[in-house]
Amino acid sequence: MEESNPVSPDDLVTSLRRKLQNLSPLPSECCIYRIPERLRHENAKAYTPKVVSIGPIHYGEEDLQAMEEHKMLYLKSFLDRTKVSLEVYVEFMKDREQKVRNHYAETFERIGSSQFVQMILVDAAFVIELLWRSHCKEGIQENDRIFNRPWKVVDIRNDMMLLENQLPFFIFEDIFCQAKLRVPVDNNIDRVSLSNEKISLIKLTYEFFRFKAYLRGLEEILKRIQSSKIKHFIDFFRKCHVPRELPPKGEIQTLTIPSVMELYHAGAKFEVGPSRSLFDIQFRKGTLVIPHLRIRKSTESFFLNLLAFEQCHSLDCYINDYVFIIDRLVDTTRAVQLLVRNGVIESKLPDNQEVVTSINNLVRGSILRRKHFYFNDLCDSLNAYYSNPWNTWMAAVKHGYFSSPLTIFAVSVATAVFILTVIQTVCSCGVQFK
Repeated sequence: MEESNPVSPDDLVTSLRRKLQNLSPLPSECCIYRIPERLRHENAKAYTPKVVSIGPIHYGEEDLQAMEEHKMLYLKSFLDRTKVSLEVYVEFMKDREQKVRNHYAETFERIGSSQFVQMILVDAAFVIELLWRSHCKEGIQENDRIFNRPWKVVDIRNDMMLLENQLPFFIFEDIFCQAKLRVPVDNNIDRVSLSNEKISLIKLTYEFFRFKAYLRGLEEILKRIQSSKIKHFIDFFRKCHVPRELPPKGEIQTLTIPSVMELYHAGAKFEVGPSRSLFDIQFRKGTLVIPHLRIRKSTESFFLNLLAFEQCHSLDCYINDYVFIIDRLVDTTRAVQLLVRNGVIESKLPDNQEVVTSINNLVRGSILRRKHFYFNDLCDSLNAYYSNPWNTWMAAVKHGYFSSPLTIFAVSVATAVFILTVIQTVCSCGVQFK
């Protein structure tokens, strides 16, 4: 069908050129993203807030409106506590509006300036007041419908650990400094300023998320992470776990590595790793050392949002590669049972099958880059150990599993290889004597 008003080539070029000139690159501060549909399709619940909206991505959604009154109540308490006027905070936020917007991959033109400033102020004050009350238990009254209902605190904490539900960390830091909050040392001692070294926003964040985000070693975290370098809570969690110096990457030779049970039948042992890093897996002298991993309902969502941040922000996929390793190792309920028995896994899920399912679901969000893999040396070591028939033979002798046909076959092969090696050696010696 012909166009009723055809556009000349010159007009089309002019129009396209105007559009290209008006394009703006993503701001350098951009670090908060909407989850790609490729990931959301696999498990939308892992990325979607259930009770509270923080920031503009889920702002105004009907299912989250019940928390808006609580947020306003927390803002009122925050204003009363800080003794800073609402006018000062509004002006403070207006000065930072564009900088806040620059942290998102979307422009949110649907949210006007006044509405955006109000949203950021309410949400930021709510989060700081939440961290504050969690730390010092001050201001928690009988009518507090968050801390007096523990299940609600759990839900809010989980929602604050989602990539789509983030505010830039700098806005918390700026308000925190502006507020000049004071924490009671005890009931009989004057309050001291939060600006001293005993307390910081990083410490409050660490305390609030410590167990859910597997955080360990506060002193080390305070030494190696500067608040000015933190983009948001998800970025903070990742910075806490990724080594200061990443190991060299290499090419993984095969996608197949032995599972926990296969390694066990080959004589491998399993120990809880002493490392403060959750991802510091090592294989030393037949022993697989894995840091303690506590599996709970929120574990799957925690890892998936870290993976999404790595992919959206084009970061080194260190956690992505860890997920690949864990998925290959833990493939059956017997593997879970063995790791639980050795103290490596602690599960709060109803049964071991749910643990397997939860771990295997993580790999759906991962992307394997075979030539740039962080754990390639570990994979090579595990495959070399498992392919050695002597290890299988010794393990069979030790475990007494000769009733298994598969093991009998493996032991027979290993024994035959050993006998042939001995015969060949004897024959070689006999020829030399002649």
